[in-house]
Amino acid sequence: MLSTFTDAYNRLADAFYAKQFGKNERIQFYESLMGILEDGVPLDEALYTVGKAFSDNGQKRHPVALACADIAQSVKGGVTLADSCTRWVPYDENSLITSGEKTGNLAQAFRDCVRIIEVRQRIAKLVASATVLPSIVWSVMAALLYVIAMWMVPSMTRRSDPQAWTGVPALLYALSNFVSHYGVVTLIGVVGFILLSVATLPVFCGLPVSAASPGWKLHLASLLQTLRVRAERLPPWSVYKAIHGSIFLLNMAVMLRSGINQLDALSTLQRNASPWLKERLSAIHYGVSAGKNFGSALKLSGHEFPDPMAMHFLEVLATRKGFAESMERFSNRWLEQTLQRVEVIAKSLIGASSIAMGIMMILVVIGIFQLAGTVTETL
Repeated sequence: MLSTFTDAYNRLADAFYAKQFGKNERIQFYESLMGILEDGVPLDEALYTVGKAFSDNGQKRHPVALACADIAQSVKGGVTLADSCTRWVPYDENSLITSGEKTGNLAQAFRDCVRIIEVRQRIAKLVASATVLPSIVWSVMAALLYVIAMWMVPSMTRRSDPQAWTGVPALLYALSNFVSHYGVVTLIGVVGFILLSVATLPVFCGLPVSAASPGWKLHLASLLQTLRVRAERLPPWSVYKAIHGSIFLLNMAVMLRSGINQLDALSTLQRNASPWLKERLSAIHYGVSAGKNFGSALKLSGHEFPDPMAMHFLEVLATRKGFAESMERFSNRWLEQTLQRVEVIAKSLIGASSIAMGIMMILVVIGIFQLAGTVTETL
């Protein structure tokens, strides 16, 4: 009975720690294996060594140690490393591992995986800075407007006739009336629009169609695609497209340099991709399979993805020798430029929110002093 309970507890504990195998743990996994493999240690021995190090010689549980143990057992049974890693790493990183096995350069494949993870972490921090601080500022401003409408202005109206107010006090009175009558509706509408916009970012796209689809469905799919392309000129859709477009170029560049052909790389990226991204990748895949070069396929897809300027440069680069190396250099530059643009947007949102909050505070202070003066004169 005790042994059964112990086995069940160990299974649950292993499952819990295995779920903690996230981005930071994968970086530790890749970097540890990279260092050992570059010293000429065989793969199975490297997995055993890394697992032993992270588990403190088997004395404690650690996500990396559990991953190493599971993968090592699978590799020892004759399964490839990429297939053994399927349940532990995302599909794009798994594709790089597959390429590393084929080319015999697993260390470089792990290095590429680390770079992709670090880029995503950097992007996540920028997106957080662009949303968290402005959200806090606007929440505080909404609370301030509520205080003005519910307490400050009603208190002043009991001492002075609001119809005689002019200037800032009159503005505060009008603002108070708006908040009192339409504040809740406006707040629900704004928050609902933001949540709906963010929730539909990965799914707002055209409908899946085929040659046998009815005419109405083809027209509706075309209309939805056009609306999404036009929406991508404004945030948050523009930011979403810029970020995922940069990651797409980086993934393609790394895969091409690793020896994966364009069609296989595009097929790999389509796995588990969001409907929005899959629609774009499918169109690009169709163009490449029809004999178009990569840049032309991007342009002919009609989605302006990842960016009209990027499409122009890639169309030129795709006609020259060494496209994989050229695309990697271009994707690195494009990624840095995209991150800079996102950073500018984040700083602009924070700045605009801070200015709006400052103006509101100044209006409140001026209004209070002017109303106090008006009440004093009427006494």
